[in-house]
Amino acid sequence: MLHLLRFLGSRFQVDLIVPELEGSEDARRLLKDVCAEMTFVTPQRPGLLDRIGHVSPYAKDRALAGVVRERVASGAYGAIHVEKLSMIPYVPAQTAVPVVLDIWSYGLASPLRILSNAGGVAGGSKQLVRRVKLGLFDRWCWPMAYCVTVVSEEDRIRCEGAHPGQRVLVVPNGVDCQTIRPKPDHAVTSPVLLFTGDMGTEANVEAAMFLATEVFPAIRREFPKAELRLVGRNPDPRVGRLAGQGIMVTGAVPDMQVHLRAATIYVAPHFTGSGTRTKLLEAMAAGLPIITTSLGIEGMKVQPGRDLLVADQPTDMIESIQTLLASQPDRERFAHAARHMAEIWYDWSRCLWPLEPLYQNLLAPKAVAC
Repeated sequence: MLHLLRFLGSRFQVDLIVPELEGSEDARRLLKDVCAEMTFVTPQRPGLLDRIGHVSPYAKDRALAGVVRERVASGAYGAIHVEKLSMIPYVPAQTAVPVVLDIWSYGLASPLRILSNAGGVAGGSKQLVRRVKLGLFDRWCWPMAYCVTVVSEEDRIRCEGAHPGQRVLVVPNGVDCQTIRPKPDHAVTSPVLLFTGDMGTEANVEAAMFLATEVFPAIRREFPKAELRLVGRNPDPRVGRLAGQGIMVTGAVPDMQVHLRAATIYVAPHFTGSGTRTKLLEAMAAGLPIITTSLGIEGMKVQPGRDLLVADQPTDMIESIQTLLASQPDRERFAHAARHMAEIWYDWSRCLWPLEPLYQNLLAPKAVAC
């Protein structure tokens, strides 16, 4: 969102309305010369009736909704850019202002996979209820936005198939190749396998547990000094319990690039989810050799065997890791290929250009995107 706002703010007049949460001071600092006006709204605690009557999969804060409603009613805006479906409830009903809905990924995990991977009956039941709510929202409460932006052709096909007549535009995820620099050297004494992401989301919990229990023990037997780093905020208790025996669980870190530079191989065994994964793009920009799954590269313009390695079974992933750990030339070849693809396809300067003609056609000369 930071790069999207910078892109739009350099071309149009943009106001920002967001909840006052952790990181707001950083947002003010980074966006002070980007947005015409920024409003940070202190969330209100939901009342008892709000909690009892809450059936939507998306919560709605009254304070934030009130500010958005007042702004839209002013008539000052030519468009509303909404980040993710969870923010749609804040758009006033029957608003005449065109809405551009930005979806990071379009697709839902199957109920069977939720129950088999949620780590307990209570966790599985809670996630299954949310999955049902999301499915009902997607089927019956889908907002007909002026345009929906998705991050891949696969997501576009899914979205258009589920919602005929909806205008859908592909705006790929990206990475800042100027900030994230490639790893300078691929010599290694103590191998470090790296996996990053929000360690509280189910897809990442599943991937971390797969690495720690089905892959890493075999790597450790072959390379006794090998280390597996699971780096990211909100580690689920199941992830926290993986720490030890060469496995590091960091939680939130102040600078991800420290771990990108220390890594020997980036490993991302994704088996659920949709969209393109920014953490894979970061690893590509960092010039790391990458091993992932067929689903992990969905929507990406990369070629398995040329730009990275794809392994969908534990034995294949183990073999791929061992091959790269044993060969510095192979690590260097895949690292350079990954960085090259990040530069030519996924740098933010290239990814966001579809938004410019969209808003040029949508906005009147003096309109403001909210």
